[in-house]
Amino acid sequence: MPAIFLFLSTIIGPLAAKLLTSLGIGAVTYVGITAVLSTARSYLLSNVTGMPADVLALFGLIKLDIAVNIMLSAVTARAVLSGVNASTGKKTGLGSVGE
Repeated sequence: MPAIFLFLSTIIGPLAAKLLTSLGIGAVTYVGITAVLSTARSYLLSNVTGMPADVLALFGLIKLDIAVNIMLSAVTARAVLSGVNASTGKKTGLGSVGE
């Protein structure tokens, strides 16, 4: 019986610590990224609404809304990967990005 308790305590202790660390980093990252992206989105919308209709039509033709969405998605993906790297301690590369 003591061997089973020793075995379980050596496995569950570090696993629980790793789990709590990952959850904490994930929560902080989610809250931070959500705040930054909502601020950026509201800034962009407030500046775009005052533009003339001709400029907005030109933005529609060049698909600027899709380009901005791609950029914000890339920032989110990069932040998620950075959070995963920090929580696991492993370095996963994105090619030459971030080096």
